[in-house]
Amino acid sequence: MHDRDEGGYWEHPMGFAEWLYRHLVGEEVIHPNGTCFYPGPVELQHLPTSPEDRPLPWYGPDRGM
Repeated sequence: MHDRDEGGYWEHPMGFAEWLYRHLVGEEVIHPNGTCFYPGPVELQHLPTSPEDRPLPWYGPDRGM
């Protein structure tokens, strides 16, 4: 999505796994000054695979590793 007030497109010369890792540990990989840093690990969820299952939360690495 591109809003009118955004500056454009920024290329990051890395694979998706590296980009995701850097994003999860708090590096600026969206665009310059474009993201807010939230301290603490990111909460993720294993989604249910059947109607009886419940989502199971798990946490990523501490940010700023």
